[in-house]
Amino acid sequence: MALLQTVPASSHVDNQANIATILPANTPMPLCCDACDHEQTYTMTHLRQLPTIVCDECGDARPFSAFELNIIENTLNTMGYFLQKRA
Repeated sequence: MALLQTVPASSHVDNQANIATILPANTPMPLCCDACDHEQTYTMTHLRQLPTIVCDECGDARPFSAFELNIIENTLNTMGYFLQKRA
């Protein structure tokens, strides 16, 4: 005699899939100046070039790092946003 395995009526299979949003590479990202906290926007295409960022308000300049780029992209991915690689 074979044993039959039953599934309780209260269990169900979740058929919902996670939804991802693909953002264009020219999506503006707000960044605040480290010196004066002035917010400026830069496109992801520009940030991927790892530019020197210059504040329009106080003139403070600093290089944008690969670490910062990685943090932005990973955070967006965690939130369900994915960036196109090219504009």
